[in-house]
Amino acid sequence: MIKTSKKISKAKAIEIYTSLLLPRQIEERMLNLLRQNKISKWFSGIGQEAVAVGVALSSKKEDFILPMHRDLGVFTTRKVPFYPLFCQLFGKADGFSGGRERSFHFGTLEHNIVGMISHLAAMMPVADGLALASKVRNEDSVAFSFCGDGATSEGDFHEALNLAAVWKLPVVFVIENNGYGLSTPTNEQFACEKLSDRAKGYGMKGFHIDGNNILEVMETVEKA
Repeated sequence: MIKTSKKISKAKAIEIYTSLLLPRQIEERMLNLLRQNKISKWFSGIGQEAVAVGVALSSKKEDFILPMHRDLGVFTTRKVPFYPLFCQLFGKADGFSGGRERSFHFGTLEHNIVGMISHLAAMMPVADGLALASKVRNEDSVAFSFCGDGATSEGDFHEALNLAAVWKLPVVFVIENNGYGLSTPTNEQFACEKLSDRAKGYGMKGFHIDGNNILEVMETVEKA
């Protein structure tokens, strides 16, 4: 049973459940198409939907989200229209990148989603820039940047954390730790006990949570 310090209404529980179910249904369909050779690749996020959906549900409409290639739940929860989304995933001309590619290297400013960069930690300095713009303009918006455990070994990760801390930027860095950076296990990537410990070195708060507990994800986003 998932525990939370807050009581949620039946309507909210249904919203959370349907928000989790939608990307899973799309993922299962895309994996079927992959096995049928109707698409050439698919980066599955099955089993980690709660992180993407939890952040998208808890963030404000004006907040920017910089997702990764396994974060379909960000797009579905932010109500990105299905037609251009599926055109994008199939490399069609009506997709967000005009058929130039068929992955998640795209964004939509209408929904405040910024397209991913293949070198995943490279998204984090971009999030700093968005957060700085918000601060300079006195806007009430936050930038949420996703990365995996492997990306925490990149220089961009450390530079982004240091800059965000020194300039006190309204940015949240979300690390999705699935245990491997490509084929490298986490015990060969870092010596600290938890990746959230790295925040302390930059004078930032770090939270270590169960990414499959969407209620805990949502509560932590609100705290951050």
